Amino acid sequence: MKKKQKQKLLKQFRPNFEQVRLQLFNEIVSKAKKDYNLSLDIFIDPKKKGDMTVAFNNGQQVQQFTVPMDENFNTVVKRIQKQEKGLLDRFSTNLADSIASYLQPNLPQGLSSTTAADSQEVVEEPDTKQATPQKETEKNNVAEVHDEKKASHDAMTAANFVEKIESFPKFTVKTTGDHYEVIEKTPKEERLLATVAKDSDAFTIEKALDRKYKLKTEVIPIIEAFAATPVSDR
Repeated sequence: MKKKQKQKLLKQFRPNFEQVRLQLFNEIVSKAKKDYNLSLDIFIDPKKKGDMTVAFNNGQQVQQFTVPMDENFNTVVKRIQKQEKGLLDRFSTNLADSIASYLQPNLPQGLSSTTAADSQEVVEEPDTKQATPQKETEKNNVAEVHDEKKASHDAMTAANFVEKIESFPKFTVKTTGDHYEVIEKTPKEERLLATVAKDSDAFTIEKALDRKYKLKTEVIPIIEAFAATPVSDR
């Protein structure tokens, strides 16, 4: 069989975009259950077609949140569709880890059976056959959960907290009489994203931050670590 005919035939039998996306959802659900014993349901709400809806059943109630399926996300799905070796496993693993980190921020490290694979991915040499922007696209979609989990266990002073939060563009920390407030400055307004009590470990995450999936997997662990730090050590 001629090479062009073979490629055409393989393309005809290649799963379409929606099938590959569903396969990705199923892989995330499977790994979340296997590695973290989390019961998830992942689907696309007809009213929110641009988002991946994640439903978590903790045995008492169902918690739902959405993950934007932006251009970066769709680019990775297309690369999986082209059968890029190992990408489905890496991407589904990292998304499962990120979701688990968000749902159970105090989860001990090392429970995932794919931890070793994640470590190898970090130091993997770039594939010279792929353009750099593709590598960056995948990284933009992958939450760096290992550093976040470490941060959730480390004591954090007020100065460190402010420094870490303000390292994010447009983010700042305001101090009031009773709270530290995490603020996002936009051209039109200032949005309150979270508050941390000065005299206790109480904190509040506002919906404005909860909707920012890419940021909340990085910002929320910092807030939790600061809130968990004894007041005398801040």
